[in-house]
Amino acid sequence: MLDVWFVHYKKMGRKLYYYHKESGLEIDFVLRYKGECVIVKCKAKSGNAKSLQTILKHSEKYHVYHAIKLGDYNVGRTRALLTLPFYMGFLLTDL
Repeated sequence: MLDVWFVHYKKMGRKLYYYHKESGLEIDFVLRYKGECVIVKCKAKSGNAKSLQTILKHSEKYHVYHAIKLGDYNVGRTRALLTLPFYMGFLLTDL
């Protein structure tokens, strides 16, 4: 499902960036949304998304204050994390 989402965003002309540190911290995509840097994690199964939580916990270090987790979920929000089902990813169009 990650590949489908990636191809869809590339066709929309969105610039997507992958983030990885040698420590193992990894984010599937970093994109600009509503003028801010937003991290996006795609998870087919429910899970903790440890890297995403680490970055949000240290937002002053990474300068990231919001995150989106796409997967097999219902719509929801917990503090800075917006959870969306995969099929709603196309709605993130405001650059």
